Amino acid sequence: MNPNDPSVVDTPYGRLLGAREGKVVRFLGVPYALPPTGSRRFAPPRPLAEGDGRFDATAPAAIPPQLPSRLAKVMGDYPARQDEDCLHLDIWVPVDRPSRAPVFVFLHGGAFMTGGGSLPCYDGAVLAERTGMIVVNVTYRLGALGFLPIPGVAPANLGLRDQMAALSWIRRAIGAFGGDPANVTVAGQSAGAYSIAALQTRADGPELFDRAIMMSTPLGVALQTPAEKREVADMFTRAAGIDTAAPDTLSRLPVDAILKAQLQVLRQTVPASPGEVTPPFMPTVDGEVIAAPPLAAAGAGAWCDTIIGYTREENAAFYVDDAAMRDLPADTVREVYRALHGQAGAERYEQACASRTPGTPIAALMDLRSDLDFIEPTLAYARALAAKGRSPFVYQFDWQSPTPGIGACHCIDLPFLFGNLAVWRDAPMVAGADAAELAGLSRSFQDICAAFAHTGDPNRTTLPPWPGHAQDGAVLHIDRRIQAWYAPR
Repeated sequence: MNPNDPSVVDTPYGRLLGAREGKVVRFLGVPYALPPTGSRRFAPPRPLAEGDGRFDATAPAAIPPQLPSRLAKVMGDYPARQDEDCLHLDIWVPVDRPSRAPVFVFLHGGAFMTGGGSLPCYDGAVLAERTGMIVVNVTYRLGALGFLPIPGVAPANLGLRDQMAALSWIRRAIGAFGGDPANVTVAGQSAGAYSIAALQTRADGPELFDRAIMMSTPLGVALQTPAEKREVADMFTRAAGIDTAAPDTLSRLPVDAILKAQLQVLRQTVPASPGEVTPPFMPTVDGEVIAAPPLAAAGAGAWCDTIIGYTREENAAFYVDDAAMRDLPADTVREVYRALHGQAGAERYEQACASRTPGTPIAALMDLRSDLDFIEPTLAYARALAAKGRSPFVYQFDWQSPTPGIGACHCIDLPFLFGNLAVWRDAPMVAGADAAELAGLSRSFQDICAAFAHTGDPNRTTLPPWPGHAQDGAVLHIDRRIQAWYAPR
């Protein structure tokens, strides 16, 4: 980075021209691989050539082609330009930072179908300025373009391969921005956290990053093999009006046609059980990128310092304002409990209702699915890491929305991480909350994450004590008061 002009950076891949805004310099839409367009549409990411070219990194970048987010009803909606040319990074560099600043890389969520590192809600300027970290958001391929293996056309896990290419670029080039390439923390939420769990199990994981923060990882969602994914691939090609999937045919298919076919797949995919929200486009256990489901191979990630957490009412985000779910008969939910717990199912259902106010069928189902998809597998993952000698730090995010029915839902921790509260102001999950309370909790959450990114330990004398999970199952509860409880829940 030029000390006389911090908006100019010479990387191994050429000169980047950014823009200074206050105490942060932004570099937007920085490519980390060749555009995945034309004949490269369904190909693994191709590396950039090194050189001395110039790239204007001052304009907002595109997000991948996608359908509307199913969680806009709690997160709010953040329109952005869409384009297949989406393999890029958004980088925020604080002007006041250590000489070798920690690097904080964010992988967005969105069920592997929606989102993008360039969305305004993920703007990293506040986080970078407050903490002195260099913040990097990764944008990667989604949906059928990123997570649908198609025999003879698309290999599995293209979106994960994109993330690996991005992390390799960061290791290679972040030093030019003043970042420490030997101190990279990758943070992810939901699908982004699941991606981290998959990357933690890889033998080359330590080459990609050093620490991990995993927010609301849906580890209870089962992965399939490419053979098991064949049905979805066939469904997709039929919906696209293609008799036989061929590289030339699919590479020429308009993006709108791909999204329409993707929508048809979503409509035809019937949940295995009421309340289940497993997306049809997911990472695949292909034996190459992913050798085993992350939860089954959890101990393999013990090389990595880890924070892992969940929100208290994860699945409320998926059910709120859903009339069909709201009116779900009690007998239907009892049957879900019975299918899971056998003869004890009816009693478990009554206990679930008694533990909730109001104790409605949808509340009982929400708690059950939150436990199955997020909470219980997160704790199992933490125990597996601790058993291998690397005790993770576990949190439960308890702060809840003032809007009835949303609770401490999936995604509610995101505004507090990024701290750009003016952007999130109208999101239903935080709308109407006390501004000083939001700002205070955001500072606390950012400070915890930054302390961890600096050293691998979130404990500081100025922060709430947070024992590792191996110490009596400690879990840090994050709310108006932040404190550790020595219990698994």
